Amino acid sequence: MRFQSTICIASLLLAVFITNAAMAQFKYISPVPGSTYHHPETNIILKNGGMIDVQSLNVDLISITGSTSGVYNCRVVLSDDGKTVVIYPLKKFSEGEQVIVNIADGFRKKNGEIISGTSFQFSIRPVYSPSDKASIRSALKYAKDIEFIDAGIPIDAPSNTVRDECEMPDYVITSTGNELKQDVFYYNFRGGDGCFGKSIISNEGDSIYATFDVERGIGFTLNRNGYLTYYNYVDSCFDMMDSSYNVVKQYFMGNGFRADEHEFLIFPDGHSFMMCYDIHPNLDLSDLGGLDTVDVIGCVIQELDADQNVIFQWRTWDYMLYTDAIAWTEDDIAQGLPVFDWVHGNSIEVDTDGNIMVSFRHLCEITKINLATGDIMWRMGGDINQFTFVSDPDAKHFSGQHHFRILDNGNYTLFNNGNNVTPNVSSAKEYQLDQVNKVATMVWKYQHPMVGTVNVFGPAMGSVQRLSNGNTFINWGLLANNINMNQAPRFSEVDASGNIVWEFNFTNEYYISYRALKFDWNPCAPVVDASFQLTFINTDSAVITWNQPNLNSSYIFQYKLIASANWISIPVITDMISLDNLQPESSYQWRVQSVCSSINDSSVYSSIQEFTTLSTAVSLISGEPVSILIYPNPADENLMISFSMNQSLPVTLSLTNFLGQERLKESWTSIFGINNRLLDIKQLPAGVYVLTLKSLYSESRKQIIIR
Repeated sequence: MRFQSTICIASLLLAVFITNAAMAQFKYISPVPGSTYHHPETNIILKNGGMIDVQSLNVDLISITGSTSGVYNCRVVLSDDGKTVVIYPLKKFSEGEQVIVNIADGFRKKNGEIISGTSFQFSIRPVYSPSDKASIRSALKYAKDIEFIDAGIPIDAPSNTVRDECEMPDYVITSTGNELKQDVFYYNFRGGDGCFGKSIISNEGDSIYATFDVERGIGFTLNRNGYLTYYNYVDSCFDMMDSSYNVVKQYFMGNGFRADEHEFLIFPDGHSFMMCYDIHPNLDLSDLGGLDTVDVIGCVIQELDADQNVIFQWRTWDYMLYTDAIAWTEDDIAQGLPVFDWVHGNSIEVDTDGNIMVSFRHLCEITKINLATGDIMWRMGGDINQFTFVSDPDAKHFSGQHHFRILDNGNYTLFNNGNNVTPNVSSAKEYQLDQVNKVATMVWKYQHPMVGTVNVFGPAMGSVQRLSNGNTFINWGLLANNINMNQAPRFSEVDASGNIVWEFNFTNEYYISYRALKFDWNPCAPVVDASFQLTFINTDSAVITWNQPNLNSSYIFQYKLIASANWISIPVITDMISLDNLQPESSYQWRVQSVCSSINDSSVYSSIQEFTTLSTAVSLISGEPVSILIYPNPADENLMISFSMNQSLPVTLSLTNFLGQERLKESWTSIFGINNRLLDIKQLPAGVYVLTLKSLYSESRKQIIIR
């Protein structure tokens, strides 16, 4: 009988295994199951890898229980990538508690496949005492000061009293005429007097823009969405400016973390990446030969979508070991220091496959991380190196590096600071990577000639940028104080053969720049081609939308039949156009020009795009809204809803808050084609809402923010 029971149990387990094997699984879960020390404001992130059916995201399938606080109600959001489920508890977790999450079977992929549920737990960080918080502040200061100390540079606190007396520092530019003639973006700073300035200068050295602010400006750059961005120490976020140098938005990390200055990438689709220090105070490192109370500094990396949902979070605590540190940081433990700056992340780059590569300075390592799973894909450099290096005679290849970047040719560059190697000398390097066989072949290197008898050595900061003409633009970072600063290069542009074709140096003061980069600065920018969307197409009509560039106030939209020689021009004041009275089954070309009235300028036209109207023989699904557009979002007073219908039908539009309470509802009969509805939202409280548009045949949902 006992044998028979065993057979039954085995059969049951086999059936469960077969059932689960036929269901989709979550490939990424955050917080990592079993992980500790999470912020009380953390969210829960689930990825399956496929497109998710938003209507299957029923909060009744979610159970969240805290060991001290009991049951947590929540709201659930599908990110704009269509793949990431984000769950927000409606109140903060309690410090020190264990959290158990149960997700029942029932979330579905868009193809109808059921996603298998999951259960996991994690713990929230303990209550921090006043002394713990003091330790965290001290560790943060240590992490910032140590680079200056290593370089032998004074770190006197800057004074804000002389800011009005600041001027552009004196500098000298030498040129051969063979440089790329673009503008230089940098943030110069120095200790002691508060003359910190984000600056744009022309290739010839003329000042295009400069403003002095000790608290806002590091990392000043033209970001990948075409806007100016820089770090804001006051708010621990990144400010984004338009081409008039007006701050138009701020970007914060989520889940209770405060961004640091090292990296901010933002793309045309609104997705962004940031990182921060994460300090766990008073940890016991005595088993590693250190003190029993050490403040350990880890790193947290986040991806946020256009609605500022954290859709990916990665913490060094979950994937790396203290012993991964290389010798020159392990010495901090052996010396009994009370702070251990363990990894020191300083750059993020998105690879061609969509995964990210992170530079960890104190590991002397580039780490590739899978955005779909969180797994480490490979580690290059440092003590855990998995690569074979070819044609690179340097024993440590790179040490204390910064600014790892992918090139258009598929290779990768970095600034090799050259910390703790003999001799101390910095360089720019380019590698060709065979990521399958893990081979790194150095294909180019530049090391500056000595200044007098001293190597050019920047023990911290620095950047390398490959320019469109093949030259390389190098910022030498925080130079060691043994070099003659009147002769020291701060920014150098060199050609492929290593000839200096352009160089910049400050003449009288010890100024520093974290990164310096060259860009073609075009304040009245054209619309980015990647943002164009054909959101509706029919036999005789089409709707086209795009993302707004920096400074534009309106657009000129041009279109024509491909066979025609003449363009039809239409002034447009919003980032969309509805075209009517088109010819069926005909191919059209179109393009868009930005108009920037505030600076009396206009952009070049975008590249020519094409679409073909439908044949009269094609019948679309009756009554289904083909598209729904909402603008502006976030909104303050009014909200414009625009959608396309394939026949006239009754529709209902509603707004519900994050508690599921309906705050606005309107019903009317839609018309065939484009429908516009203006909503007055001035009476609604600020917050996150879900807009739902229902017809007899379908239901569409969009998340909006009311400010």
